[in-house]
Amino acid sequence: MPITVPGERSLAGAENAVPAFMFDMLSAWGFRAVTLAFRTGVLAALADEELTAEQVADRAGLDPRGTAFLLDCLDCLGYVSQVGDRYAATDTTNELLPMISMGIPYFEKIVFTDWANLESRLRGDLTLAFEPEQPRTPRWLAKEWRVFQDGMVALTNMNIDEVLERIPVPDPAGHLLDLGGGYGLYSIAICRRHPQLRATIFEIPEMQRLANRAIVENDMADRIDFRAGDFFTDDLGSTSMALLFNVIHSKSHRQNRELVARTAAALQPGGLLVLLDQFPAPELGPIGRSFGAMMALSMFNSVGQQTYPLDEVRDWLTAAGLVDVEFHAVRSAPGNGLFLARKPAR
Repeated sequence: MPITVPGERSLAGAENAVPAFMFDMLSAWGFRAVTLAFRTGVLAALADEELTAEQVADRAGLDPRGTAFLLDCLDCLGYVSQVGDRYAATDTTNELLPMISMGIPYFEKIVFTDWANLESRLRGDLTLAFEPEQPRTPRWLAKEWRVFQDGMVALTNMNIDEVLERIPVPDPAGHLLDLGGGYGLYSIAICRRHPQLRATIFEIPEMQRLANRAIVENDMADRIDFRAGDFFTDDLGSTSMALLFNVIHSKSHRQNRELVARTAAALQPGGLLVLLDQFPAPELGPIGRSFGAMMALSMFNSVGQQTYPLDEVRDWLTAAGLVDVEFHAVRSAPGNGLFLARKPAR
């Protein structure tokens, strides 16, 4: 949202209480308008040509008058620009369209649909339909698994270039174990950079068809395989490198300690564990910390879990016998951070 405070002044303090509150209200309205514009094709219609509000409405199947109001909002937010009676997508929109479009239903779900139950969850009037502490892969999500995984693809698209630059591959001819890897986009990208590396995507059975399709479409069927299972109970085998990406915020303290220990045990001497997640950490800056804090509340609401402090994650890694623990902020996706930890060589 490129709306700025006059003079770029801070909104902290009692004298700015009303403007600060109104900015939060604008943020909520703005995100609803933006996700709607992505999902209904309003922004896609403007990607290649300038159109009037009536032309956009006709292509998207929307009310012309309401579409004009929506476009004015998008102009304020920096997603379209208006010249005369025509609108065009901005560079911001053209950058985001291929990156996040498939994830819009997921973003709408976690922000709007799920949070409709937040007060009931906070009051204890609404209980979860499953036991959060039961070791499991999230089969309770099976009915919404495609929406969830499409959201993960969008999030991956936001940070994958920076993440790849941060990851040192300990054995370019070794094996990568991608726990909870979804479509396998990180594994595919890492294997593309290291032509002798092989990988296994370890996921729940519901993900197999989608992951296999992504593997085939990226010409990786001879180097990447899919293994269906439960990483709390099944043998993880032996690997030179393991990924735990966007997993720990859906698990409890106890489960995460156990999962990190099991993953560390699967590493060969000198092997690397890479853990990516969202964190409510001041080290990630005000926006990053805010995202991590909001994500904690969101995970409490939907699965009874949370995001975790950096020190607690470090404790899991060192308790599992891993060394040379490093943390890196992922600046391309505020709120995200990357842990690197090695298994000692013999």
